[in-house]
Amino acid sequence: MNSSLGILGVGHLATYVIAGLRRAGDQREILLSPRNAQRAQALVREHRCVQERSNQAVVERARIILLSVRPHQLESLLEPLEFTADHLLISCVAGVSLEHLRSLVGDAQVVRTLPLACAEVGEGAVPLFPEHPEARALLSQLGELVLLESEAQFELASVAACMNGWMFKFFAQLTEWYAAQGLAPEAAKALVLHAFSGAVALADASTDKSMVEISDSIATEGTYTKLGLDMLESQGAFDLWVDACAEVEKALKS
Repeated sequence: MNSSLGILGVGHLATYVIAGLRRAGDQREILLSPRNAQRAQALVREHRCVQERSNQAVVERARIILLSVRPHQLESLLEPLEFTADHLLISCVAGVSLEHLRSLVGDAQVVRTLPLACAEVGEGAVPLFPEHPEARALLSQLGELVLLESEAQFELASVAACMNGWMFKFFAQLTEWYAAQGLAPEAAKALVLHAFSGAVALADASTDKSMVEISDSIATEGTYTKLGLDMLESQGAFDLWVDACAEVEKALKS
């Protein structure tokens, strides 16, 4: 076995990861399981992957394995497979503990991660637990690697993957509002997306200020920013985001 990457579960998440790795210049051999043949063939054409004849063939040819199936598919996928202590299994299966994964893969090394859809363009948070040099080297190509100190912290970080997905609906609603007021759709989209990307860039660069301090310095008394912010806070708009995060955390724990 070599530095080849094997993928068990060729769905949306695997597609994001493969596209992100190739965008980052990673030229390693990527071996795909036979599941989801249509998507696998597209990845073979677009990203120079190799589709294997069976899951066990992927395991035999690759030392690093990315596991990206849904939780209910996990046991039936892993139980027939034979891993060795040299294998590194990188699990992207939400809500499944290291203890349970290890019970299914024997002596293989196991870590957990959950890249976001934006890993396709090399952006976004990429949580990792526990620390592992090879996993870090691979995953850091997909965005901002965030090392967690415990599995409980990892579960909390997993909520961010869902939160990332909610933002697109938020962006869409704001974009549609601008368009309804007469702004060209392209201009509306640019206005919304760059307003948010600019805020992220400023928050990231302002290492000496908290995000609340940045907000307070902009939304000062008498400004239109303060007018809108007061309305949002009075309606509990930000509380709803926290409630949604708590609901996902509860589901992950169950």
